[in-house]
Amino acid sequence: MSPAPPALVTLPATAPLEEIFEVIKRDGGIIISDFLTPEEVADYNAATEPIFATLKSTDEKAQKLVEMGPDFHASHTTHLRGMLGKVPVHTSKIIQHPVWNAIMHEILKTKVSAYVGDHLMVTETTHIVSLAVGFKVGPGAGNQVLHRDQTIHSVDAKEGSLYTSDVGCLVAGTRSTKANGATRVVPGSHLWAPTRSPKVEEAVHAEMEAGSAMFWFGSTYHGASANTCTPGEPDSSRILYGVFGCQDFMRQEENQSLCVPEDVARTLPLDVLKRAGWTKGAGGCGFLDAMDPMSYLGFPAATKA
Repeated sequence: MSPAPPALVTLPATAPLEEIFEVIKRDGGIIISDFLTPEEVADYNAATEPIFATLKSTDEKAQKLVEMGPDFHASHTTHLRGMLGKVPVHTSKIIQHPVWNAIMHEILKTKVSAYVGDHLMVTETTHIVSLAVGFKVGPGAGNQVLHRDQTIHSVDAKEGSLYTSDVGCLVAGTRSTKANGATRVVPGSHLWAPTRSPKVEEAVHAEMEAGSAMFWFGSTYHGASANTCTPGEPDSSRILYGVFGCQDFMRQEENQSLCVPEDVARTLPLDVLKRAGWTKGAGGCGFLDAMDPMSYLGFPAATKA
């Protein structure tokens, strides 16, 4: 495998999937341009604007995700958590996107073989939504610490391994630039041993246009950068829509069955319910009375996808 380049590669959403897979496996991250149309982005922003307006930005002194450290989230950042329950139509477009599903499945799939009595059972796992959160990063936001997302699953990295428990995806609602805090990524760090520490100078800024999406391995070191813009200047705030995936037998980073009210869940497309965890995993975990949880909502038993 050739070494990672000094910047993330950008490919169009129409690129062959094999080319996308090759790049993200080599570099640990990739930017997909034209992931959403300008109209879809405008509609998403219009739907989230009034919700962001009711929320408070992060106070570095009063953070709740203490498991990741006291200064994990940068200041001046507003988090729209439980996004699938609050803006279900627009968030579903990401979950249903063929490129999103292709990347998630390619990286997170595992094949398990084991005998059940005399029968050799082969199971291929897939992916579910782990987290759906919007970010609005305002001027004055500081650098976020470089980190690996898979730490939340208590998964250790293995040098040279492509295994990860989750994959991140950030869709840009606005232009994402170095000035307004574009995410810093350390290309190739998904292949590092856990004993190797990331250095700030090894990171590159994942600059992208509105509608583009960045994907990365949960083992890739990354972190938001400082927003040095002046309030009021164009693109001074950076808006991102994060829909992360994890293996279907892993605990979701955000409890989707509680984030999405039952009345909203009943309106979701069947494929979104499956991806959001209302079905059993490929191996059978996550059941309710031995059935898919979506049966509680009145839906028929799911066909695994």
